[in-house]
Amino acid sequence: MSSSDNDEPKVVEISDDEMECEGVVEVNNEQSDEAKMREFAEITATDEIMAQSILQDVGWDLKRALDVFFGSDAFKETRNEAVMGPSSSAVGNQPVMTAEDLKGFELSLMSWNIDGLDGRSLATRMKAVATIVKKVNPDILFLQEVVDRDLEPIDKLQSLYKIYYSNKGCQYYTAILVSKMFEVEKHDVVHFQNSGMYRTLQIVEGSIGGMKVFLLNTHLESMRDHRAQRMAQFSFCMDRCAEIIANNPGCFLFFGGDLNLRDEEISSIPDGVLDAWVSAGCDTKTKWTWDTYKNDNKQGFNGAKMRFDRIYWHGPFNQVHFSLEGRQRIRSCLCFPSDHWAINATFSAV
Repeated sequence: MSSSDNDEPKVVEISDDEMECEGVVEVNNEQSDEAKMREFAEITATDEIMAQSILQDVGWDLKRALDVFFGSDAFKETRNEAVMGPSSSAVGNQPVMTAEDLKGFELSLMSWNIDGLDGRSLATRMKAVATIVKKVNPDILFLQEVVDRDLEPIDKLQSLYKIYYSNKGCQYYTAILVSKMFEVEKHDVVHFQNSGMYRTLQIVEGSIGGMKVFLLNTHLESMRDHRAQRMAQFSFCMDRCAEIIANNPGCFLFFGGDLNLRDEEISSIPDGVLDAWVSAGCDTKTKWTWDTYKNDNKQGFNGAKMRFDRIYWHGPFNQVHFSLEGRQRIRSCLCFPSDHWAINATFSAV
């Protein structure tokens, strides 16, 4: 695949004292927005980081941001309007919404295999991972190949996120991190019975602004020789997605992680479940998430590139933006934070 100079990974200096990465996120310096952040933080007794996250999601509408945070009746009424229509259905009080109901709402999800199993420059790489996460500031974060060693930079993200680990203490595991505005109701871990690699499906159930959300993070069986196990695991995950959607009409669902899938291994996808990269337009510049042509952390793969990392979603959003993160080389150790690029998807209603 040909690429322009602008497509090439960047080189950045990352020190032990303060990790710095270039070209990750733009900061809005408008005074009016800063004033809204300060006012939101003062009213809610939170901080400006949370203020920025919520305000960005609602187009910098302070009143709406406060409604989201406090779950006010006014906010819920706007979300429940769809229930009044003849075509609406719900379980409990969950509304079935449309993109029009969600207009102005935005939700971002990043997924990243951080390659904790590779001990080389691990401490420095984990600091880089944490720095990039803080700069991109996704609402939801799926991690794979997390390890106990040098976990501190990830644990410190608890100042921004609620953190849930799948099977901490195992050789390696997954993690789901959610913004503190996300109300978590349940956390489950399903151990794949056919896995010889400690693989699991991690599920977080909760809500955001009164809207039911399900998050499913996984790391499917690796390597071509384990195709049968991987395909069975993927089929299990899709069945679980279909079951959740059937039992929770109107819910939002996000499933993803390092799926290790080749395109020919994809089995039947439930109706209404979409591939975020495809929804965003199938841009070839963001297709390859494990690309040994551009990422030289792993040697001996002769320029292999695969779309191992994927996000599937269900919900009334009508616009998806998809990007790759973590493409900045760490100058101090001349490697990338991981052998995988992070995938970052932003879902919105316009």
